[in-house]
Amino acid sequence: MNKNECKSKCKINKIGVTNDTLTGRGGMALFVKYLSSVEIYQLLQSIFGDIRKNNKGLPVWSIFKQVFCWFYDGTSRHLNYFDKLKDDEGYASIIENSHDEMASSHQMKRFFKSFSWLCGGVFRKILRKMFIWRLKIEKPKVIDLTKKDIILWKSNIL
Repeated sequence: MNKNECKSKCKINKIGVTNDTLTGRGGMALFVKYLSSVEIYQLLQSIFGDIRKNNKGLPVWSIFKQVFCWFYDGTSRHLNYFDKLKDDEGYASIIENSHDEMASSHQMKRFFKSFSWLCGGVFRKILRKMFIWRLKIEKPKVIDLTKKDIILWKSNIL
């Protein structure tokens, strides 16, 4: 899959002064840029691109982008919230989408229903690829993944 196929048509191209009230979504644009820079869209499209039955609707990578942003935003846990986001021009601009590229709650429900409970292995494959990709960037001298280290790591988070 070509890298250019996973790019939004709408890009943030200038920053200016506004009289509008700004919300707490300021970090969302940086999050979208990060997702694009790590090239996760291409990976997800190559693995899950065939779950679309036809070419109508949004590409799989675009739906994943909106799901990631929905998780990141955390304003609502309900899928019906996608209908409100679809009508919010500011939100669409922040995630670099046009109104036509925004998914409705019905589209999201169909998207989530297309996954079976067996997809866990596929997601582990994606996480493994991302882990190896990150290791190639960091180039650590030692990698210790013993069970003891994992338990200590989890206990530090809590």
